[in-house]
This record gives sequence, C-alpha cells and structure tokens, in this order.
Amino acid sequence: MFSRPCLLISIFVFAPQPSAGAEDVLEPGSKPVKVVEGCKFTEGPVFNSAGDLLFSDGANDRIMRLARGGELSVFKQRCGRVNGMTLDHQGRLVVCQSAGDGGGRRVARYEIDGTEIVLADRFEARPFIGPNDVCLDGKGRIFFTDPYYGPPAEKSQPTSGVYRIDADGRVTRVVSDLLRPNGIVVTADSRQVYISDRGTQKLHRFKLDGDGSLHPDGIVYDFSPDRGVDGMRLDVEGNIYAAAGEKETTGLFVVSPNGRLLLHQPLPEFATNVAFGGSDRRDLFITATTGVYKLRTTRAGAAVPVK
Repeated sequence: MFSRPCLLISIFVFAPQPSAGAEDVLEPGSKPVKVVEGCKFTEGPVFNSAGDLLFSDGANDRIMRLARGGELSVFKQRCGRVNGMTLDHQGRLVVCQSAGDGGGRRVARYEIDGTEIVLADRFEARPFIGPNDVCLDGKGRIFFTDPYYGPPAEKSQPTSGVYRIDADGRVTRVVSDLLRPNGIVVTADSRQVYISDRGTQKLHRFKLDGDGSLHPDGIVYDFSPDRGVDGMRLDVEGNIYAAAGEKETTGLFVVSPNGRLLLHQPLPEFATNVAFGGSDRRDLFITATTGVYKLRTTRAGAAVPVK
C-alpha cells in the first residue's frame, strides 16, 4: 500500500530572516517555495535531458517526475527504495537502491526504454549495505557511497565504504576509513571529489587521480555537533550547496571550496538533497521530507563532468 500521491502546489512560502551574505548566493527576494507536497521522504533530485525533475520518495518506494511544464507524475514505482540518483553521459538514470523494506541494496541503471540494468550488487562476494548517493566523473566512472546505519543484520560489508564502478563493470572500494560516507559529488574538471561523513559530520575533499583512485585532501567544513551533509551539488565557481542540519538548523548550507560558510537558509522540513535546474541552471530544488522546495540562485549550477 502507498500513501496518497505527492501533490503539486505553488502557494506555500517559508520566509525566515535571510542570513548575512544571502544576497551573494540567492537572487534578491528569493525565498523557499514549496512546489511539491504529500510524499513520505524525498531524496535524490536530478534533472533529465528533457528538463524534468526526478526525485525519489523512498518510503513509498517510487521515483516521481515533476515535468518542466509543471505536471507531477509517478516515474517508476517499486524501484528498490531508490535514494540518490544521477544521469550518465548517455542521459540514462543511475540510481542507488537502498536498504530497508523492499530495498534492492544495489546500484542500477534505467535504459531510455525503462529497462533496469543492475550495475553492481556486491563486493568481494558480499552484498552492499545500502547504497546511498552516486555521481560520475568525466570518464563515466561511477562513484557511490555505502554507509552502515544499522541494524546489525544489514552490515553485509566489514566497513562503510565508497566504491567505483568502471566501464567494464569492475567494482573497487576506493575509501574505507570514513564512518558513514553519505553525500558525494565530483567537480566539473574531475580532479576532486567531495564526500560527507555522517559519522563525524565532516565534509571531506579527495584528489581524483587519472586511474580513479581517491586521495585525502583535507576537511572542507566541520558541521559537528550539527548534522552534516546529506546530499550536495556544486555551482560554476565550485561552491558547495548542501542539505544539512537538523531541527531549527535544517536547510540549505552553501560553503566555498576553502571552507567559508556563505549561506545558511533554514527550511521548515528535514532537508535531504539539492539539484540545479531551469534553462539557466539557477533554479535550486531542495528535497525535504514530504516534498520539494525551490530557490533562485545568483550562480548557475556546475555542468556535469565530461571527458
């Protein structure tokens, strides 16, 4: 059984006092506008080649589509409890199927005709714990996080990890010393990878070598004792737009590459992830528990890494 469908709305506006410096990040007068409601737990926003916003509604085990023209529909139902999503270089949807009731615990791809292809479901003969977030570099290699949050029965790997899937299907664990790696994003030049650790609430930067290996390059921002980054995206200047915080702090955090907090914009719901869209990539959509919010930014979102 599924709850009532998500609803498309356009009248609810949450308007906290803007933080100092907000005018440098958000278009003047921009406030969070709730454009979708009625879901159970939204995540994984990504725009397809048609300009539609796709996002997951994990507790309802479905992927929703908010069309460019404003129509809301179910894109896929019973999808393995999808969490994070991205597009590959051919415009195909790559998803993390998480743990829990009905969870696939694997990384899969949906072909243009809708066919599901399993890209990886285990490492060293053991199932993944619960793939969480995913991104691609310029060579089309897939990087995803696999954190352990419990219960013990789901700890099918000896450690939480970050993995890489190569074009030939080979799977490699590239990071094994983070407690709960969660959000992940590759820079547009494919030279760096940001990974959040929800075990320590710190945002880490790694150097990405040509062979696909990752090397620690410092901590960009420490959110502790608050909740660290869940999902994130970059703008054209490399600034990090992250869903983080909890209770009264939950919302959008914008951090520069050198670790300066540029903006904290609270939201009325638990913020989970972000995506840039619109014709100029300056519409920022934030998934947050029961729905999706929209803001207007001064900078465009970064392009997808390419060769």
